[in-house]
Amino acid sequence: MYNQNIPGKGAATGSLVCGIVSLALSVIFGGFIITPLIGLVVGIVGLILASNAKKVGYLSGVRTAGFVCSLIGVILGAIVFVSCVACTGCLGTAGAFASLY
Repeated sequence: MYNQNIPGKGAATGSLVCGIVSLALSVIFGGFIITPLIGLVVGIVGLILASNAKKVGYLSGVRTAGFVCSLIGVILGAIVFVSCVACTGCLGTAGAFASLY
């Protein structure tokens, strides 16, 4: 009775794990462009898992926490990724202009 297979529970747990990993990877600047991009992808996977858990009727706090963590990870990962790309572009442009003088 206690070990029943509840539909959507695995997807909700996976969503929470993906959300936490997405948050962690979105704020790590060690890989500059690579880690926020991986965090963005993992966050999108977490959002998909949360929506799959909701489709089958699993509406617990684990699913909600996974959805929120994944959403914040996607937003944060996108902001950090765009800012890293913009910063790299600015540095490249500044280097090109510096060689003219």
